[in-house]
Amino acid sequence: MSVIDAWMQHPTLRHTNHEMFESLRRWTGRSLLEEPLPVEATVAAMTAADVEIGLSAAWYGPQGPLISNDEVAEFVAESGGRLRGVAGADLARPVPAVRELRRALEELGFVALRIVPWLWQLPPTDRLYYPLYAACVDLDIPFCTQVGHTGPLRPSETGRPIPYIVRSRSTSLS
Repeated sequence: MSVIDAWMQHPTLRHTNHEMFESLRRWTGRSLLEEPLPVEATVAAMTAADVEIGLSAAWYGPQGPLISNDEVAEFVAESGGRLRGVAGADLARPVPAVRELRRALEELGFVALRIVPWLWQLPPTDRLYYPLYAACVDLDIPFCTQVGHTGPLRPSETGRPIPYIVRSRSTSLS
């Protein structure tokens, strides 16, 4: 049976060493990375876990890319066919975000979009998501997101989408 990891990333130093991951570093007993992690290390970990394919995501947040789409494309190219690219986008700039999503799919061969609400501290019903939702429908690709608690040092409130959806729906019905 093929196993696909649908929620992973190959980290950059910007991503791994970001202050929000301090609690995870303490928990795992790891320190800041001084050298970039080679893609071969991620592929080896996948092999050890019998994971055939990994959907490797870019990470864009209010401070910019922690893992850019172009970096993910490089990781995919180095992975020997084991990784597929999942785009990230800048929610604060909706029109350029849609252009970047289209570029990631058409030029880089990506297969989905992932936005992590807790990183933006915006619920999934925020108007900034809608151009990307529409683009995903138009492009026939999955929109991947996270619900539930965060691991990093960030609020988990946006991981509880039901209150936002109920509030949004009741507002539109009145």
